[in-house]
Amino acid sequence: MLVALGGFWFLGWGILGILILALWIVGIVDITKRPDLDRGHRAAWILIVVLLPVVGTILYLAMRPTLPDEREQIVAAHSRRHR
Repeated sequence: MLVALGGFWFLGWGILGILILALWIVGIVDITKRPDLDRGHRAAWILIVVLLPVVGTILYLAMRPTLPDEREQIVAAHSRRHR
């Protein structure tokens, strides 16, 4: 029974680790592709995200502004849903 629980926790932490890694990669890719960030801001965000992977990525994703194209897509999807 104890061995089965150990395997469950190992699996759970493994899945959580993979999700965190995926979020971290998405954050770094988003930082490098943003047209509105200049070199200084881009370098600062990458440094923050690399040094503080979980906290830095969450901060970046929470603080990043929505681009005009993204805003248009959100409005269009919202209007299609409420017809």
